[in-house]
Amino acid sequence: MTSVAIEQASVSVPRSRLRLTSRWVPFLFLLPVAAELIIFRYIPTFSAFYHSLTNWDGRKKDAFIGFKNFTDLFNDNVFRDAFVNMAKYTSLRTIAVLLFAFIAAELIFSIRNERVRMFWKIAFVIPLVVPRSVIYLMWAFIYDPQVGLINEALNLIGLGAWQQPWLGQSSTALGALAFIGFPFVSSLAFLIFVASLEGLPRDIIETAQLEGCSIWKRIWNVDLPMLRGGIVFVAVLLILEGLQTTEPQLILTRGGPGTSTELPAYYLYRTAFDYGKFGQACAVGVVMLGVGLIFTAISMWLRYRSAYDVD
Repeated sequence: MTSVAIEQASVSVPRSRLRLTSRWVPFLFLLPVAAELIIFRYIPTFSAFYHSLTNWDGRKKDAFIGFKNFTDLFNDNVFRDAFVNMAKYTSLRTIAVLLFAFIAAELIFSIRNERVRMFWKIAFVIPLVVPRSVIYLMWAFIYDPQVGLINEALNLIGLGAWQQPWLGQSSTALGALAFIGFPFVSSLAFLIFVASLEGLPRDIIETAQLEGCSIWKRIWNVDLPMLRGGIVFVAVLLILEGLQTTEPQLILTRGGPGTSTELPAYYLYRTAFDYGKFGQACAVGVVMLGVGLIFTAISMWLRYRSAYDVD
């Protein structure tokens, strides 16, 4: 009996230790994620807040100057132009991407053959793997004033008088950047809309069809209300993308002609790496963060307000 008791005691101790250890295992797996967030997200964010109040140039010891960087920003005409350009650019892109991605999703959703539907899903998703730099270089050729596809097409159909240096003049440069990606079927927005449509309860759609509801009425009264969360989510992503966009300026326009294609993110880049004003660049980043948080808060309110509506 004594040997059996000793054996049971020797077994029970490792089991209790194993039970205690198993409770901490999930937290151990979260440690790399937490470390990544702290090192690459939170520390840079707090550093930007601190350095936005200094005259830091990236090398010398920074001196505290209060809100001077922010007052200089809002007194800078180029910075104000950058925000106006961002509002125009983001509005055009957001409306176009939402509209065309929704149309594409509805067309794919209406296909009854599962194989054909899957083929078109894959076809619309493939552009996700194409680097953006390649897309911008391709559009640089399309907009070329001498041999560009647009000017050549206008010349072929007898509209040579409409030929323009699309990226070379202030009146068309920003619109040309916003037009990049036509017909604007964003792969991510398309996937979100298709997944949302396929998640709609079939009984609702079948009931609408039995009641004689036309496809337009079904889209307006069933699909759009059910997709509101996805539409708001995509719109916020597009607005945040507009705040962070630098690739088209770096590759195509360098913010010109003049300041016609200057956007806040490119302004931040030039302030830091062209002029060495890292403190002021941090102030730009803080302003952009504030704008992004405002839009995110508005989107969350729009997305979830129906859950708190009281009749």
